[in-house]
Amino acid sequence: MRIFITGGSGFIGRYLLKELNIPQNELLVLTRNPKNLKQYKNIKIISGDLSRINRSSEKIKVFNPDATIHLAWEGIPDLGIENSVKNLTQGLSLIELLAETNCKKIIITGSVWEYGNQKGRISEDVQTKPFNSFTLSKNTLHLLGRELAEKNGISFIWTRVFYVYGPGQKESSLIPHLINTIKNKETPEIRNPLAKNDFIFVEDVARALKIILDKEKNSGMYNIGSGKFTSVKSIIKSIFNKFDIKEKYQNTDKKLIDSVNYLCADISRLKTLGWTPEITVKEGIEKMIEANNHK
Repeated sequence: MRIFITGGSGFIGRYLLKELNIPQNELLVLTRNPKNLKQYKNIKIISGDLSRINRSSEKIKVFNPDATIHLAWEGIPDLGIENSVKNLTQGLSLIELLAETNCKKIIITGSVWEYGNQKGRISEDVQTKPFNSFTLSKNTLHLLGRELAEKNGISFIWTRVFYVYGPGQKESSLIPHLINTIKNKETPEIRNPLAKNDFIFVEDVARALKIILDKEKNSGMYNIGSGKFTSVKSIIKSIFNKFDIKEKYQNTDKKLIDSVNYLCADISRLKTLGWTPEITVKEGIEKMIEANNHK
């Protein structure tokens, strides 16, 4: 299969490439950081980004992808209106370009935050509740992108990724923040230790995207999560125990987008494709601490 990937050198993208880099596939990756992919000798790379997609359009058309996985979203953590609308526009332009190729399937990663402040176990059929420029732009890309793709005979699959974590995650995220501050003998700041969310290891996310690519032929929507609630408090305790030190942290009232709490993915739809999460939060934390020790 010929697969075009945006954001292939990003957090999820690097793990997805490991899953897809098999003899049966040809991969073309659009990235601003080609050096991050130098270990892949058999992957075709376009150096650039979606803001300059016109410069790359001929290379994409020549590659003529069977499928596209769109992971890129520039400017994070900038969630403002200008950056969000820019990413929305670029996503729609990408779909328009793909309509000029043989592409038959587009998979795009959305976000758990599209569900807004709803609580509990949530299925793909629940109505979204965008609450800022970022979530509104994601939701709009889903709706307009689906219409544009299907109008051109392309299957459109939207995924909502829950609280993904793993080695390579941004340092300000909960688990890397805890690991780094503890190693530096500092006191971590935690906004809401009583929150419970659905934490999913990045390798499981990559496997989920691969199985959707391989098995889903029609348009659709999938939650990608563990299907279980994990409390922030239990993660804090687990990490302090790993370092064999007394649990100590301070609360902070910093307002973050991940103030959306108490959401868990209904993953029954994804399970019908034969996928289940394999890595527990305890195992994932161990992998992250080990990776941190080898930096």
